[in-house]
Amino acid sequence: MTLPEWEYVPEGWDRRATGWDAPGIEAAYRRRWPEFVAAVEGTGTLGVAHEVPDGRPVVTHDPGWHNVVMTFAYVAARASHDGRLSLLDWGGGPGHYLVLARALLPEVALDYHSRDLPRLAALGRELLPEATFHDDDRCLDRAYDLVVASDSLQYSPDVPATLARLAAAAAPWLYVAQLPTVQASRSFVVLQRPAAYGYDTEYLGWAVNRDELLDTAASAGLALEREFLAPGAIDAAGAPEAAHLHSFLFRR
Repeated sequence: MTLPEWEYVPEGWDRRATGWDAPGIEAAYRRRWPEFVAAVEGTGTLGVAHEVPDGRPVVTHDPGWHNVVMTFAYVAARASHDGRLSLLDWGGGPGHYLVLARALLPEVALDYHSRDLPRLAALGRELLPEATFHDDDRCLDRAYDLVVASDSLQYSPDVPATLARLAAAAAPWLYVAQLPTVQASRSFVVLQRPAAYGYDTEYLGWAVNRDELLDTAASAGLALEREFLAPGAIDAAGAPEAAHLHSFLFRR
């Protein structure tokens, strides 16, 4: 019997899963890195996703991902000032958003920081030694012009506590991107089996109720500046509702 890629997990975070800090994820990121960098270079379109199913190329013409990249460009431009931008990429892996930011805002001097798990932080130090990679939360002890949590906040077991810590480091912008959101159901947990992407692991993540997210953000001193659409949906087997990806720009 083939297990589904996405599965509703009614027991929530009590379910055991291998998680993101797995050798297969680091190996897949390393393998695709040169192709991703090449896709961003030059003057072509930026419909680029760094995560693609195994065996498929990194393309530059995907309209949904063009929207993701251009939305990030808008956010980074809003956050930069006097030709400078300090950015914390929470869950930033080996630094994909630094490569994109350099291509999108070549006139802006970037002070880029990524916070991720030890394997991916180590890979980032190898690939982009000029940037700063953190494998613990001491990076949240200072402030940044822009804090980005792209396709990452849902993997925190405690979203309200994490959102509050990210908000405290945002001076003043916090961008939560590609967050699986639901409208009618309370937040719930799903499990992904990402074998199609070459990741030999499985991990848990939230489908976050939009109203709960906005209430949590307000409690953390954040005001919603703009909401954006993102491509994709998660229709997990057995889930009370399909989750659609949205992005949110907050200002503290």
